[in-house]
Amino acid sequence: MSSGPGALGTAGFSGLEYQTILLDPQSSSSNRVVFRIEPGRPFFAKRLRMCNFGLSNISGNSDQVYFNHAGVYSLISKISINNISGTEIDHLTGEGVDGMMGMRLLQVQNGSEFSINRQLSQQMCNSIFCPSYSQTTLTEKQTADDAVRMGNSLYFDLASMLTYLQARTVIDEGLTIIVEWKDASVLGRSYSFTRPPALAVDFCLDPNMKGDIGPEFGFSTIVPDRLLMQGTNSFERRLQSYYNMYLRNFYYYNQGRQNNILRLPLSRPGEKVELTISGLKILPLKGIDSDAKKCSFLNDFAGTSSVTHYASYIDGVNAVEGLYNPNLGLKYSQLNTTNGTTPTDDALGAVFSYGCVRLDQAIGADITFSYSTDMTQGTNGVVDGDTVVFLAEVARAYNKETGLVRFVGNM
Repeated sequence: MSSGPGALGTAGFSGLEYQTILLDPQSSSSNRVVFRIEPGRPFFAKRLRMCNFGLSNISGNSDQVYFNHAGVYSLISKISINNISGTEIDHLTGEGVDGMMGMRLLQVQNGSEFSINRQLSQQMCNSIFCPSYSQTTLTEKQTADDAVRMGNSLYFDLASMLTYLQARTVIDEGLTIIVEWKDASVLGRSYSFTRPPALAVDFCLDPNMKGDIGPEFGFSTIVPDRLLMQGTNSFERRLQSYYNMYLRNFYYYNQGRQNNILRLPLSRPGEKVELTISGLKILPLKGIDSDAKKCSFLNDFAGTSSVTHYASYIDGVNAVEGLYNPNLGLKYSQLNTTNGTTPTDDALGAVFSYGCVRLDQAIGADITFSYSTDMTQGTNGVVDGDTVVFLAEVARAYNKETGLVRFVGNM
């Protein structure tokens, strides 16, 4: 603690002292868990996390538990933050959980990907070693870091999921946090928690520390959407989900087909994307028509990512097959092929292939998304058609005095 009188008063606090309290859930079931932070005591918004829990495999066998690119976050079907009166302020749901958390975990530094982050978040390995100038290997080791062997060390970083918490510093008006769990049929395995998760809250000790000044706070929430491709390998659609909203970053990825069990974001051969807003073409030249452009846009607008598109450049060079994950049985390669040249229907391409376009503008009349690949699409979209997922950062505002939440037309 700081000492001596100063601008913070005679208490000698620097404003950063805090006490971590573990809150038990108000209610907990196999479907959801609810936490409530009572108003009146300020806490640090960016330090909320759920911790002190582990997983147990109840499928009746000794199979190890490994997750996809979203790691332990893929257990979550929906997470929402409400005010004390019950108004939903911000949420992340559906493809938004797998898509956004998968991408945010890719942005962790390589050194953390295979150590502390790999064990806490349990995402599929995104880290590589370079034993020599001409060789790369995946840091993932077979039978290592099985989720059920992690004890009660797993945790969720709530601030990394909800941008409202990132927009706030100190909250003193209380919150209700609701987390809904995915059904076992959706996740692909039966599981249970070794004990209910606890909510770790860092309460401020400085008596002079108050909640953030100002009644209204702006942030960007994630609005997901998706389209199913049927019969044709290209489409041009108006995205009605985003009318009269202000969009910052616009993310997209191909989720493949029913046989993409882990729902990995992938890249199809000959993939091309164009965006048009109110009749004006957003992307220059031919749009995003190569892996190099796609990776460059993502790194420029969303932040540098680890391993993304890696195999697009290494696969097939000097007979190298790229990287292989022994625990998931996946090659981090661009295509699985029958004869080395012809893509098969299950060409999953286990490459983390996210696309991102910075828009920073309000959507007035319409926004049109054009997408095409060289992959044939069947008439049964669920089985032999691709699913293209969209995730948009949409401007939103919350007034803590009135409790009103609204979309804003400009930031």
